[in-house]
Amino acid sequence: MANTFISAASGSTTTIQTLYTCPSATTAVVHAVYLSNVDGTNDATINLSVSGSANFKDRRFILKTVDVPADSTVVIEKPINLGVGDKLESQASANDDVDVFASILEMT
Repeated sequence: MANTFISAASGSTTTIQTLYTCPSATTAVVHAVYLSNVDGTNDATINLSVSGSANFKDRRFILKTVDVPADSTVVIEKPINLGVGDKLESQASANDDVDVFASILEMT
């Protein structure tokens, strides 16, 4: 079994976007997610969810409408286990206000 650390990153949009999809023949553990509000003036909110496989046919929210104050970072440091086809998704209240970065361990 091979273990590979990877990163997934994106800027925010007001539509749900996939940050990471767990590949076939792989399980993954999201070790941390960093949500940084890069807008120097305005607060933003963020949703973080998992969907996409037999385990998560419906979207399940990890964070729902969580405030990320201007010029600050919210860190989620609890593991999130993902199976084949599971998607880690984000959605923000404003386009380009929140940078999203995830640290992930893939096991194949």
